[in-house]
Order: sequence, then C-alpha cells, then structure tokens
Amino acid sequence: MPAVTTTDTREAESLCAELSIEVLHASKRIRTGPCSPQQTHSAVRIQKMINLRGREHAWAVLYALSEMENPPIELKSSLIGAVSDLFSNYPAWERRLGDFLNALDLLDLDELQRLAWSGPGIDGASPKTRILITGYLQVLLMPVMEPQEQGVFL
Repeated sequence: MPAVTTTDTREAESLCAELSIEVLHASKRIRTGPCSPQQTHSAVRIQKMINLRGREHAWAVLYALSEMENPPIELKSSLIGAVSDLFSNYPAWERRLGDFLNALDLLDLDELQRLAWSGPGIDGASPKTRILITGYLQVLLMPVMEPQEQGVFL
C-alpha cells in the first residue's frame, strides 16, 4: 500500500496561527531572535500529527515549544516530532503541560538539535535526528517529570 501524501495543511496552518507561529515556505529562512516570531517550515509534519493523534495533541506539542521562556528556537520537524513522541509515550507529561514547559526551560534545545544533527548514523546513513532528540529529551526530562522516590527501604 503506498504512503499517503499530505497536501492539505490548512488545519495545521490554522493551529499555528492560533499559537502565533508563522508557517514559512521551505525556501524562506527562519529567523530566530528576541524580536522574531516563532516560525516553522513543518506544516506537513504538524498536519500528519493532527491526522494521527488529534488537534489537542498537536496543540499541546506546539504550545510547549512556542511558550518556553528560552530564546526562540527553530521549530524543526524533528523537534516537533520528538515532543509528540514523548507525549505519546508519557501521556501524563502532556496532561502536566505546565511542569513540562518548566522542565523544557532548563534545557538548551538548540544545542540538543545540533548534537542530534552531528550524531551517529547507521551504515553511513545520516543520523535519525528525531529519534536522537527524543532520546536526549527523555533522558534529560525523566528525572524531573518522573522523579523516583528516595529513601524507601525494603
């Protein structure tokens, strides 16, 4: 069965507009800086996320990435997909969106994205940045989002 191509991204673009995220054509350069609006080239990724997991899930992912107090970051497809994967694997994190946002503010997401881009590939292929970012975020956020009880004796 052939893969389904997503061409209608109106719902994704509407959701981005609702969250003040500017959707750019792939040929346009994303601007980041204190005065720049949040921008993305990832309308197709966002639309696929809406189709697969629902608008509420996509809203939570984009809200978490666009409302951080960190300096504006590039909302790349791999980062959006990584946060979506985390929310799918840890549904409580999506329900605790405020705590998740506070935890994200402790991280340098630009640096994580750079690490993922320079990460290892398999058999000479380029690195799977979404998988690497998901793993990095999981390892870094797990102690904050899922703290283990301490001082418990058997």
